[in-house]
Amino acid sequence: MNPAVRDEALPRLVATTATVALLVLGGRLLLALPGAPLPEAEEPRIQLRFSSRPRTAGALPPPPDATVAAPHTGVHATALAGPATAAPAASASSAAAPAAAAPLALYDGQGRIQLPVGAVPESPTTRRERDPLERANPVDYRGTRFEDAWISDGDAADVAQQELRRAQQKVAEVLFGKDVQHARARPSPEVRFNPARHERPSDLGSEATGDAWRAAPISYEPAPGLGGEASRRIRERVAALEREYAGCDRQRLATLVAPVRQSLDELQRVEYAYAHGADPVRAQHQLPATANGAWDQARRALWYAERQLADCRS
Repeated sequence: MNPAVRDEALPRLVATTATVALLVLGGRLLLALPGAPLPEAEEPRIQLRFSSRPRTAGALPPPPDATVAAPHTGVHATALAGPATAAPAASASSAAAPAAAAPLALYDGQGRIQLPVGAVPESPTTRRERDPLERANPVDYRGTRFEDAWISDGDAADVAQQELRRAQQKVAEVLFGKDVQHARARPSPEVRFNPARHERPSDLGSEATGDAWRAAPISYEPAPGLGGEASRRIRERVAALEREYAGCDRQRLATLVAPVRQSLDELQRVEYAYAHGADPVRAQHQLPATANGAWDQARRALWYAERQLADCRS
């Protein structure tokens, strides 16, 4: 045989042999499998029928003239009672026959399912009835003893700041106790002001600088609250001053009243901030001190203006 033909035919022969072997093996495996079940006769279909149950005692009240008697005791009762009592027993059985033949109503007039008494256990009245449209919480959360101690849900910096604040609070409780009273600013003394005893006379102003009204010798007086009473009094005194000295030079009058109006504006800003929800700490400490200062400065400027305008009273 030609070597070239032999080299070409040998692989084909091997492939053909392997293919035949695989086919034979597959056929034997198919023959070894269990056979398909033979078709059997068609089984009868299941039919669902509703049959009426005998009503239990207490489900529905019996008719007033009905006599409740067991079926197996009716014969004995008739036999013992005699002919006189046989008729009532027969009438009772004949009255019960239509009731048994009556169709069973699954729903009442309001669309609810009729169930025998005691079929569904009654839930306690203390338990809240669950809304059928309410979805149950998928997270089964159980609290721990660390809930009250946790404040911040922020990052690591927030948690560190929280721990520092707690540590400072514990140290303050050890040093000063739990009932710590915060420091409050001491109000100015209610004494008459004496310019001659002032430590720095340069703070009192002068005629050259136009602020000599700062040295008015009047007593200190706190503002009468932050509800608007202080600004109302200053406005009334300014209006009275302008009416009383209307014949004076308008420019001079405006110059003397200018410090009063400046302090009045400051006082009105404080009252506005207090009436429109200022910060609690600011409303307790800063605003009263600012109002007292503006009230005192306005009174000093009014006292000085009245003394300067006394020579041109109308």
